[in-house]
Amino acid sequence: MRADGTAAVKRLDGQEFDFDSRWRISGTGTWELTDRPMGWSDGQHVFLNVTRRTSSAWRESADAADEVAIGGDSREPAPDSYTWTLELERRKKGLALYFFYSDPDNRNAYYLEKAR
Repeated sequence: MRADGTAAVKRLDGQEFDFDSRWRISGTGTWELTDRPMGWSDGQHVFLNVTRRTSSAWRESADAADEVAIGGDSREPAPDSYTWTLELERRKKGLALYFFYSDPDNRNAYYLEKAR
């Protein structure tokens, strides 16, 4: 995410139940810090919107061998665009961005890291 509001992602998984589809998307778009009530926690959130998909891939599942053996490959194509609602967590070294994956009631958190 850049200071001018643009963003680029590389192989980012879908949020909440979309994570279970196992697609990964790379692309460019925008981001916005907002006070609008969204997400699962109080306070500010970041909307990350990929408006131009440049590539996509699939994450292997734990039982990929079983799926192939029974002919059950149920992969859905990655969307052409996608929007994440990112939660913010204050840490000693700054803010951490994350979203929940699979069933959001389980609170499985997917933390984003800046490319080095």
